[in-house]
Amino acid sequence: VVRSRRVIVLSLLVVAVGINYLDRGSLSVAKPAAAREFGLDNAHMGLLFSSFFWSYAVFQLVSGWLVDRHDVKWVYATGFLVWSLATAAMGVVSGFGVFMVLRLLLGMGESVAYPATSRLLAASFQEEQRGLANSLVDAASKIGPALSTLIGGLVIAHYGWRMLFLVVG
Repeated sequence: VVRSRRVIVLSLLVVAVGINYLDRGSLSVAKPAAAREFGLDNAHMGLLFSSFFWSYAVFQLVSGWLVDRHDVKWVYATGFLVWSLATAAMGVVSGFGVFMVLRLLLGMGESVAYPATSRLLAASFQEEQRGLANSLVDAASKIGPALSTLIGGLVIAHYGWRMLFLVVG
């Protein structure tokens, strides 16, 4: 029972981190079409790309504090919900300002992933088991962008850039 619980926890963490990296990279894939539709230059796109990291970096401190003081499952679930809704909403926005706010929300939501993942791995795995568990989580952080590019390109080619955000969200 304990082993199967660890496998489930690790599988969910790997999938969550993969999704985390898949959706944060969606704007890179959608950039040409979204920039064209909104009439955005490189400076505006730079703001959209960097805004994610502004809130992500600041809110990792908040997320770390939260997972140390509250039930990590609920903190993670809330962050996952925020980042999923922010991503999906990017598929229906009508302007730069709203898109920027959603990118900030995406960073806030995704900031919970690594503090919560670390806490869950430490609670679920003995020290000598954490190397493999961490390597699988990190592999998901590399597979996510690869899938973002592949899936993103296919979705945009067939359904447009907005559908990419709706699907990924």
